[in-house]
Amino acid sequence: MRFIKASTTTRGINADTRGLNIDSLGLAEFNTDKAIIPPKGTQNQRPFVPVEGMLRYNTDVTNFEVYQNGAWKPIRFKEPITITQQNLGNGNGTETTFGPLNSGDSFYPVPISENNILVTIENVFQLATTNYTLVQNPSSGPGAPYAAGWYLVFGTPVPTGKPVQVLHNFDK
Repeated sequence: MRFIKASTTTRGINADTRGLNIDSLGLAEFNTDKAIIPPKGTQNQRPFVPVEGMLRYNTDVTNFEVYQNGAWKPIRFKEPITITQQNLGNGNGTETTFGPLNSGDSFYPVPISENNILVTIENVFQLATTNYTLVQNPSSGPGAPYAAGWYLVFGTPVPTGKPVQVLHNFDK
């Protein structure tokens, strides 16, 4: 009579290998016309020690997410672009800092760079990095202190009464 000893320390993959190939480099290839189900769970069930490139489905926010650059980020599906206009107020002849910027996009509230927004002063287009830059949490300027956020900082004061407007979401 033979006895089989149960082991709980064995690690490995339990798979029906039809349509699944794991090569010597550890790359998994799925040859199927069905689907794969990625790991899923709540935010509290995220891996304790995440690694760059991890993919999972977050059941709290009903989104796929990936661990990238030290943080969990949502994977967004292509959505219709909504261009958002934001009025930042009028110049007073001394102020150079306008904001904070708000694109209306909760996942990516600020542009990636100055080149991804359109800025006008009284309907005159302003050149990115020539006329203005993006600054996070500016600490100085005529209107300091400023609330937390991203601001447009112009090289020269905006003339009195001239409206500053931004069009957002060209980088979406």
